[in-house]
Amino acid sequence: MVVVSPPSPDPVAPTGSDAQWTPDLLGPSYRRRELPLGTDPDGEGPISATLVRHEDAPAEPVAALLVVHGLSDYFFHTHLAEFLADRRIATYGVDLRKCGRSRRDGLTPHFTTDLERYDDELDQSLAVIAADHPGLPVIVAAHSTGGLVVPLWLGRRRDRGALDPVVGLVLNSPWFQLDVPDRARSLLDPVIRTLGSARPYYRLPLKTSDRYVVSTHIDHDGEFHFDTALKPPGGVGVRAGWLAAVRRAQKRLQSGVHLPLPVLMLRSTASSVGARGRDGVLDVDTDLILDVRSMERFADRVSDRITDIPVDGARHDVFLSRADVLEVVFRHLGDWLDQILEPHTKES
Repeated sequence: MVVVSPPSPDPVAPTGSDAQWTPDLLGPSYRRRELPLGTDPDGEGPISATLVRHEDAPAEPVAALLVVHGLSDYFFHTHLAEFLADRRIATYGVDLRKCGRSRRDGLTPHFTTDLERYDDELDQSLAVIAADHPGLPVIVAAHSTGGLVVPLWLGRRRDRGALDPVVGLVLNSPWFQLDVPDRARSLLDPVIRTLGSARPYYRLPLKTSDRYVVSTHIDHDGEFHFDTALKPPGGVGVRAGWLAAVRRAQKRLQSGVHLPLPVLMLRSTASSVGARGRDGVLDVDTDLILDVRSMERFADRVSDRITDIPVDGARHDVFLSRADVLEVVFRHLGDWLDQILEPHTKES
């Protein structure tokens, strides 16, 4: 298992200077930099995010891609970065405030009472990438909760005329809906709102399972190296204030963002949400976390130019699927990237 590096020393202003990048826990092919965010609006003290850069990117890339993680997660996808490098794409990954590399003592992991606050580190990440690669098109790839955060962030950038240099969005099993029956959701929403306001740090007594992490980690049934301190098998828990923020964001997205961008949505063909699958047997080669039907239902709210590709055997993080399934995922991703980057490659 990868050993976590100590936190970066002092916060630094986000510029493109190589001097501000330090060694990363993923090894010599990766470096990181701290993105200072000031004092936590939720009252937990100084906070920062962490941007990771793949150092083995091609000398003259045709594009850059920023990876944004989900809940109980962080950037560790070296195989994705290597795939992209072969296609002349530079890879960056951001660990959001209180997440992954950005966790600190005294901070509640992955907690915020407003998902819009992530705009700060996402804007900073984009500024650093633009400084590293002036004029280069950027694609953002967002997973799960990140797949809820990022379309709304891009919508706000669009509204202020600042969508450039982003030219495309990849959604990896995005979280568009609270996956409970409709009637239960209408009963739960007022409770979530009230509890989120009155007791935002209250940890909801929800059942958790380690099956998803166990099915993907190389020390168990999977094929991928990641640090279980940063991606814990049982998750980091769900706080009332955070879930209330998620529900507000989901409703905003469901009302329509309609980004003027090509969007690729990669997801599984099936879900086994909860302790058991639909046939009574848990199938680890499905989405164990979210209901893929909700992804399909709300996909066109993100963009009218969305390509929805369900992949048989894909897991919740499609980039952590079995090798044969991952090959299919990468083929779809590569074809889509070629298509959307072709006009920009011709311009350069």
